[in-house]
Amino acid sequence: MSKKSIFLLFFLFGALKGLSQETSSPAKKTSKIYFASVTETIFSLGILDAAPLNTSSVVRFTPFFNFGQQLHIDYSDKLGMYTGFGIRNVGMINDLNDSVRVKQRTYNVGIPVAVKFGDMNGWQGALGFEAELAFAYKQKVYVNGEKRKSSSWFDDRTNIFLPSVFAELKGKEGNYIRFKYYLVDYLSANQQINVTGVEYLPIQSQLFYISLGYVIKNRDFKTSKQ
Repeated sequence: MSKKSIFLLFFLFGALKGLSQETSSPAKKTSKIYFASVTETIFSLGILDAAPLNTSSVVRFTPFFNFGQQLHIDYSDKLGMYTGFGIRNVGMINDLNDSVRVKQRTYNVGIPVAVKFGDMNGWQGALGFEAELAFAYKQKVYVNGEKRKSSSWFDDRTNIFLPSVFAELKGKEGNYIRFKYYLVDYLSANQQINVTGVEYLPIQSQLFYISLGYVIKNRDFKTSKQ
């Protein structure tokens, strides 16, 4: 795990501890624990440096399959947190030159930890960290319009562990917008596309995305008076 990931984990755990201490005062009336289902549509972009190639990035639109289950804890009407798990389809599309386009994606399973603030029954923001594991890789290479594709499990052409940070804004009806930034390179140095005359060795491959999603509250697990 990178130093950035460790620092962010300590920061979030410290923030959650502070929330629990703050909301233990007599002025706070209730805390709630509930489950929720979540989906999202992802617009991702990768910044690729593969010198000496002069690459350009293309926005990748991914409406499926991106879903998850969340466990929410609302310490008060203004503060809370959530965790859970999710599966999402992320990746990047890059033009290496005028005749070669590469599409790469992985299915990732992730565990988020987020701090919520605002109105727990209305508009609210969240800041969080997520640890993701890439388990299914697919690559498509187009050379002058001709497609070549390959796929595998736990492929070393991408980094398997993909930690990220995110910020989101959620509305009263459950709709939200999220920005996520991955803290490590998406592609590994083992990346190869086997195109004659093209030496494709990624030096840097930063991935980030904006997504639109929806959170559906399933049921209350516990409500307690304080």
